[in-house]
Order: sequence, then structure tokens, then C-alpha cells
Amino acid sequence: MKKVLLITYYFDPGNAVATPRIMSWANEFHQDGIELTVVTRHFKGDEWHWLDFIKETTEPIKVVKNERFSVHYLPYQSGKPALVNKNKLYSKFYHLKTFLQGNFNTEINAYKAFGGYCRELLRKNPQDLILVSAPPHNLVRLAGELGKEFDLPFVVDFRDIWNNLITGKNELSMRKSFSNFIEEKYIGKWLKEARLVTTVSQALVEQVKRIYNGKCIELTNGYEMKLFNQVNSTNPPSKRFIFASIGTIYPIQNISIMIEGLKIFYDKLRDKSQFEIKFIGLGAIESVAQYVKSELNYLKPIITQKLSRKEVFKHYIESHVLFIPAWSNHKGIYSTKIFEYIGSGRKILVAPGDNDVIDNIVRKSGRGYIANSAEEFASLLSEIYDLWQSGKYRAEQPAEWEQLFSREKQAELLANEILKIAK
Repeated sequence: MKKVLLITYYFDPGNAVATPRIMSWANEFHQDGIELTVVTRHFKGDEWHWLDFIKETTEPIKVVKNERFSVHYLPYQSGKPALVNKNKLYSKFYHLKTFLQGNFNTEINAYKAFGGYCRELLRKNPQDLILVSAPPHNLVRLAGELGKEFDLPFVVDFRDIWNNLITGKNELSMRKSFSNFIEEKYIGKWLKEARLVTTVSQALVEQVKRIYNGKCIELTNGYEMKLFNQVNSTNPPSKRFIFASIGTIYPIQNISIMIEGLKIFYDKLRDKSQFEIKFIGLGAIESVAQYVKSELNYLKPIITQKLSRKEVFKHYIESHVLFIPAWSNHKGIYSTKIFEYIGSGRKILVAPGDNDVIDNIVRKSGRGYIANSAEEFASLLSEIYDLWQSGKYRAEQPAEWEQLFSREKQAELLANEILKIAK
């Protein structure tokens, strides 16, 4: 067994979109010959908004062990001076100064919160490799320092790179370009001795390669095969046709095609009692939820806050078509939900398309529909509705190539790379 220290801000029971990716490693690595030790912070499992995830806690250190991994839960303090929250001028000065010094993500200062404990842990319990999950990107700095101090190889996984805007079609403003320059300067320095860097799409791999000369590979997000087997083996109920969006939608995403397309579809629908609209987790961003509610009020959409995984699976099982607005102005942005949609075996309606990774994966699945206008959206939704009304709608289990996007397969890929390095 090779010993690996995983340093991550997000971990169970934290109810973050980042958590399933990291938990897949914790749950699967032991099968590949890796003894995993995790250092993270305390979460309660009731986190719904961003402020919940950066909330400080003085809960004492707790170590939990099971047959798959051991995890060290630490208290979390950001370390910000109290004056930052009281004086706007001082706050601006503080954030500019710390940024120019390479102290990124000060709202999540895992570097300071975890650094001392990790050093003591490595002295008492030597490891074969260090693995960090970023963001926060200050953990990349910690990995570089620990690797040098303890003469250990380290691996960095980027769920998001330092600035996703650099994958966009629009030029960055002068201010954002300067910020990006500073971030790349420091992160490139911290990555210099990394043995491997992984990130979620090939487009982001290319961005990492601009500042890092080592091995960098795509390690996509995915769906939990063991959990989604229950979803894709169950046909949704036949009493009502359910259109659903599951997960967060961000203000920058274009949902106007969906809004207008739903109106066209609904207005032409003969029996409106058979149609139901659900936006599960949309309430996590209030501005988006209010916009959807005001535009679709007469369609009576169901809008929820973030739900537990157990509740989310219930909605997957009940749904017939799942909606996703692709990141049409950016390259290589999958989003986590597309993989869960693939794992669900349901029909997928993309609007707008991105002419990139989302379009490619849904077309290949044979269960995806792509609309770039409201009229096209309404027409494609009618096509799926007619299939349901005729009694021919069936859930489908993911094909063999789609199973490569499972969390289990992606965790196995990472484990194999780690074992090559650790040997």
C-alpha cells in the first residue's frame, strides 16, 4: 500500500458541488492499493450558500477512520484581521497587498488553517505522496512547500483553474488581465516541481500547460455509477411529464432560450395539467431564481433551494427531460450536472449549445437535443413530450463509453497515475 496525504478544503459532510469529486477518490483509492489520509475542515452538512462554506468554526480536531480512509477534521479560521470587516479602505488595502504577495483566496485561507497541522502530521506519519484539490489555490502553494520540505512528490488537481474567464471568447479587461498575470506568476512557480497536474477538461489542460512544463491530463467530473444505477434502471412515472433543471444556474449563463421556449411549448399544450416544471437548487442564487419565477409565473414552476443528495435523486427519478444551458462563450466548460444527466438515462435538452464539449457529449449519447432558438427549444421539447405521451419513453442505462465518465472510473485513472509516481 502506498500512503497518500490528500489536502482538501471540501469533504463530506460538506454539501458542496466539489465534494463528490473528492469523495470518489476517498471511496475508491483503497481498491487500487492506496492508503489515504485526508486533512480537511469541519462542515455540518447543512451548507446551502457561499457564506456557509466560508463560515469559521472552532470545533476541535476530530480524527475519523474507516476501512477506506482516515480523515482529520480541523477547526477553520481565515486569519483575516478584524479591521477588514469594519473599515472599507483598510479592507481594499489588505486584499490588494495580500493578492500582490500571492496570498489568493483569502476568504478560504486553507493554507494558513491547514499548514501547521499537515507539517506535524508528515513528521509523525511519513507519506509517499501529497495530493491537493484546488481551489482554494492557496493549497497549491502549500503542496509546493510541503513537497520541498519533506522531499515528497506532489500532485495538484484543479476543479477550476485560477481564472476560468481566460477560456472565454471575450478579451479580459486591463484589470482582470493584470490579476491573471499575478495569479499565473505565482501558481506557475508553485507548480514547478509538481509531478502531475490534473484538471476537468482538455481546454483547461491547455491553459495549465502555458505555465507548467510537467505532465498534465484531463480528469473529468462524473456521476456516481453505484448511485445512478437506481435512477437509470427506473422509468419515470407516467402520470405527468416533468421538465427539470437540477443544480445551480449562474447569472452569466444564457437561459433566455429556455424561458421563451417553455412559454411557446406551454401555450400550445392542450392538457396543461399533464406538464410540470422543476428547478431544483435554483434558489441557491436568488437573482436567477427571482428572474425565472417572474418570467414563468403563470407556468407555476417549482423552485427549490439546494437539496440533500437523497432528495435530488428523487427528482432525477421523476424527471423525463433535463435542461442545461451550456457555457456558449467559453471553451472546455462541462459543468458537473452534464455527467449526472448522462448517468441518469433521461433525455437531455441543451439550450443554448456551446459548439464544444457539451454539444459533443450529448450528441454522442443519442439522448441529447440541442436548441439555439426558442422555437427550436419548443419543437424539441414537443418531440420528447410526444414520445412520452405515446408510451414509448424509456430510461436508458449509460453505454460503455459513457461509463468512463463515472466517478469510479475517473478515480481509478487518478489512482493509477499516483501509483506510477509513488513507485
